[in-house]
Amino acid sequence: MTEYAYAKINLFLSVGEKRADGYHNIDTVMHTVSLCDEVIIEKAPALRVFCDMDVSEKDNLAYKAATAFYNYTGITPSAEITVKKHIPSQAGLGGGSADAAAVLRGLDKLYGAGLSTATLASLGTPLGADVPFCVYGGKARCKGIGEKITVLEKDFLHLVIIKPNANCPTGKMYGELDKINREIPEYREGVYFNSFDGVCPQECRDATAFLSASGASVSMLSGSGSAVFGVFDTESAARNAAEKAKSVYPFAVYAHTI
Repeated sequence: MTEYAYAKINLFLSVGEKRADGYHNIDTVMHTVSLCDEVIIEKAPALRVFCDMDVSEKDNLAYKAATAFYNYTGITPSAEITVKKHIPSQAGLGGGSADAAAVLRGLDKLYGAGLSTATLASLGTPLGADVPFCVYGGKARCKGIGEKITVLEKDFLHLVIIKPNANCPTGKMYGELDKINREIPEYREGVYFNSFDGVCPQECRDATAFLSASGASVSMLSGSGSAVFGVFDTESAARNAAEKAKSVYPFAVYAHTI
């Protein structure tokens, strides 16, 4: 069976102060998009995870998600999982989290375990702040460290997603935020905002400027970067901008919210 692991963008991301446990409180609105990895799951004598990324099997979030599922259900680990990557890594698009969520959903279907979405999301919480949202998908406001989820009515947006030639390790980006005095707004409908816009590399700023110049009504960073996205009025305008971006950036793609 194949489960699709959909990327996410942050339409709003306000990062609060650092907590005693080392995490930051956030107030974010995320939306899944059509860009996705493919997660193929089949029953097998033992748990194996294959992925075309430079990460060891047991460090892969897909493997950790499968282990969490088996530990919770008591089912003997017995699946072969192949992750075909299309979402760029270290991009703020939630690729690893989406893979983990797809594994949880897929294993639940494979064995007919009948776990609720809330239970699957709770299994994903220790794996990463974006995993619970990725289990739900759609559009949601997430607070706390991402585990307090309020489902919202979905939008349909035409997008261009660009990953410039820059890396934004999540830990480093949060560290940069902690060095500056910054606004910590609460979400208001229709407002686009990202705390990391103030500390992202110049390459990311150049990419958002490129999207604005290409006709995007909104262009901003996703997550802690380095991917940026632009919102376009029509599919044709977005596709034209994506083609233009492909000649400039290592990764550029048309996508839409789902």
